[in-house]
Amino acid sequence: MDLRGGPGRRLRLGVLAEVFTPELVDAVIAEHGRGERRRRILPARLVVYFVLALCLFARESYEEVVRLLATGLPGTTALRRVNKSSLCRARARLGPEPLESLFRSIAGTLATPETPGAFWRGLRLLALDGTQIDIPDSHSNATTFDGPCLQDRTPTGFPQVRAVVLAEVGTHAVVDAEIGGWRDGEPGLAVPLARSVGPDTLVIADRGFWSSAFYRDFHAVRGAHLLARLPSNKLGRKRHDLPDGTFISEIRPNKQRMLRAKKEGQPFPKEMVFRVIPFAVDGKPWWLATTLLDPKQHPAVELINLYRQRWEVEMAFDEIKNHLGVSGPLRSRTADGIRQEVWAFLAVHHALRKVMHTAATSGPAVDPDRVSYLAAVRVIRRTVVAQVATTAVSLQHALVEVCEELRHRLLPARRRREQPRMVKKPPSRFPQKRSRSGMTKAEVGRWHGSKKPRSARPAPTGAPG
Repeated sequence: MDLRGGPGRRLRLGVLAEVFTPELVDAVIAEHGRGERRRRILPARLVVYFVLALCLFARESYEEVVRLLATGLPGTTALRRVNKSSLCRARARLGPEPLESLFRSIAGTLATPETPGAFWRGLRLLALDGTQIDIPDSHSNATTFDGPCLQDRTPTGFPQVRAVVLAEVGTHAVVDAEIGGWRDGEPGLAVPLARSVGPDTLVIADRGFWSSAFYRDFHAVRGAHLLARLPSNKLGRKRHDLPDGTFISEIRPNKQRMLRAKKEGQPFPKEMVFRVIPFAVDGKPWWLATTLLDPKQHPAVELINLYRQRWEVEMAFDEIKNHLGVSGPLRSRTADGIRQEVWAFLAVHHALRKVMHTAATSGPAVDPDRVSYLAAVRVIRRTVVAQVATTAVSLQHALVEVCEELRHRLLPARRRREQPRMVKKPPSRFPQKRSRSGMTKAEVGRWHGSKKPRSARPAPTGAPG
C-alpha cells in the first residue's frame, strides 16, 4: 500500500502543521537524500511526523503513537498494523540529519518589541546554558556519549547526552543548539552558537562560559553584548574605577594561545576589555562581567537583576525533559537514534512555544510566561488525535481555537521567588545499588565532592587509593 498518494499524505501533527508543513518536511528529506526509491508503507515524510509525534506522546509505545496518528483517517488499516521493528528500521533509514535540519529551519527568535520581558533597553535577551539527558545504557550509547564514572572508569549511572542551547528569555524558545557527549565541555559546544547572535542581543551566561574564545566569537566577531558571572581568578587587570562602584578591566590572552589561534585562522583580539560588577549574595562576593561599559546607560543594579533572568533557560530545560518528555532516559538505544530524538524534542518544543507566543499576542499582549505550557501540550495533543488540520482552512480555524483556549487559561503573574539550591527529593526506601567499587551513589558523590586533598581522602573499598 503506497501511503504517499493516499491517506498517509493527510497525516499531520494537528495545529503544529502550521510549523511543520509538508513542503518543509519534504525539503529536508530531499536535502539529505532520504526519499524512498520504492513504495513503502512507511514513507520518509510519515516517519518524520512519527518521530515528532513520539515527542508529543513520550509515554506511549511506538504502535500506540502510530494508531493515534492514523485515528479518523480511512484506509489506514495497514498503517495501524505496523509493528515496532518496522518502525525502528524506518527511523534508522531516516537518520538524525533531517530532524536537525528541520529544527534549524524553524528555530529562531519569536519575540517582538511588544512581547513583555523579551527586551531590555533595546537589546534582545538570550540565555546560554547546557544540560545533560539520561539515555539507555546500550553499547552504542555508552561508547559514543559516555557518562559519569569513577576514576577507574566504573560507571555510576546512565550514559548522558549533553545539549547546550541558546534560548530567548522572554519566550523560552530555543534559538540554536549543539549536542555532544558527556565528556564534551559546555564552553566548547557553545562556540558555534555565536552564529545566532548579533549586535542587538544581550547573551546572559553562567560563569563556566566566560573565556577568550567566548568573548571573541560572541562579542568581537558577532558584536553581541555579554553578561556573565565571573570566577574570582578571571577578574583581569583593573584599568580604572567607575562612579557606580564597578570598574573597567582587561585580560590579554597568552602569546602561545594567540599564535595557535592565528594559525587556525581564528585570531584572538589583543585584549579583552570588559566591565566588572561586584556584588554580594548571602555575604559572599560575586562578580559579573559585561561588555556594556557605560554605567549611566546600563546601570549596575539593573544588570544584577537582569542576570537572574538566566534561569529562564532552566525552565525551558524543565519543559523539554519533564513536561514534554518523560523524567527518565530517552527511547533510543543507538547513537543516531539519540541524536534524532534530541533534535526532534527541540523542534517540537520550539513549535509549541511558537503557538504559545501566538496565543500571548493574539489579543492584548500578555507575558508568554502566563500561557500554561502543560495546557498547550494537552490541547495540541488533542488536535493531533482529532486530525483537525487536514486543510489550510481547518488549520487556521483550529489554530484560532487553540489560541482562544490558551488565553482563557492564563496563569497568574509569576511571583518573584528566591530559593537556595538544595535536594528536595527524599531518600529512597530501597537499598542503594552498589557499583563495582563497592560504593553507593551517595558515597560516590561525597567522594567526588570532597574538598580534602587526595592524600587525605579515605580510600573506598575496591577503588584506587
